[in-house]
Amino acid sequence: MTDFSVKFVSKKISKVRWRPRANVKSPPSTIFASGSWDDQQNSVSVWKVWDRLSTEDNGMSEPLLEHEPQKIFEIPHVGDVTDMQYMSHDLLAVSSSAGGVAVYKHQPNTEGLSKVCSWDKLHRFAPGSTSPCTCISPRDDDWLVSGGEDGHLNVLALGQREPVQVIEKADSCTINAVTFLKQMEVLTVSSFGQLKIFDLRQEPGKGAKIFSVSEGQHTPLLCVDKHPGQAHVVATGGEDGMLTVWDLRKEKFPMTLLEAHTGAMWEVKFHPHNPHHLFTCSDDGSLWHWDGSAFSNEPMSTFFQGKGKESEMKDVGISSPWLSLETSRQKLDIASLLPNKSLPVNSLDIETSTLLCGTDSETIYSIDLPMLR
Repeated sequence: MTDFSVKFVSKKISKVRWRPRANVKSPPSTIFASGSWDDQQNSVSVWKVWDRLSTEDNGMSEPLLEHEPQKIFEIPHVGDVTDMQYMSHDLLAVSSSAGGVAVYKHQPNTEGLSKVCSWDKLHRFAPGSTSPCTCISPRDDDWLVSGGEDGHLNVLALGQREPVQVIEKADSCTINAVTFLKQMEVLTVSSFGQLKIFDLRQEPGKGAKIFSVSEGQHTPLLCVDKHPGQAHVVATGGEDGMLTVWDLRKEKFPMTLLEAHTGAMWEVKFHPHNPHHLFTCSDDGSLWHWDGSAFSNEPMSTFFQGKGKESEMKDVGISSPWLSLETSRQKLDIASLLPNKSLPVNSLDIETSTLLCGTDSETIYSIDLPMLR
């Protein structure tokens, strides 16, 4: 039985994010942040969960999740919190439906947040109007990229009031998610159902690589995450609830397309240290754990069998198991992590063996996954 706790927070939760460890030798994080939406006064909050290490040091044997997360700080936020990403151990970036981005810094001892910089009304449908900023992605602790309903991308640098670079009409519709693939490469997914890669060294908006699920179909893609060890492997979730895994090196079309949720998939995330495990959450109220560890050593050759692509087989070799899901589906273990479906599950994040999710039922779940300890 999965061990979990439920915290009622009196706000619809749009995003939850674990605070990163200070360094690789630090113990697992016990601090996370959340953002709300669809409220008269939205907010960004900081929470602390029970510290497993300190209880063990004190000779106590209480399970981690017998204790609800405790709110230790809250700050008002203008507009809905549309995205939230940590840039470093201390810096948290937050985007808004009011069109802007703000960066907050954790204060020593108190763990509270103070704003260190902001960019207001970055996204605009037209001069004098605003467009929601829908997504952000950090590049270490110095750069951010933002995407919006206006289809624009803004590259931001801490300490600079104006964007370093603006790619106007990077897409003709809403950019729903964005991530840095490499230092100078940005990947987006959009409501047109396309995945695009932009090289920031080129003239803005020129020469973008475009990937589509299939010709003639334009089901919106809503979320994306890249494999923590292989940047050419990314997973996306769609409005139709489908999970798609892409190999950005070889194929124009996705390598794997799997039926998943019955509603829109709001977030997809690889485990940061054990990427054979993947997690998704949905508008249908479900939260799933995809366990691909059983086929982690399976070769890719069966995928190319009969296609006359021996050179590609040789190049790809054993690659990521997520690229061979269609030939290994019998080994893919999918588990539902919530006891009952309810209102939409909007966001998830995982740190070591503890998974968080935030919902429209004004709750934050903390879920312990022992197999990942």
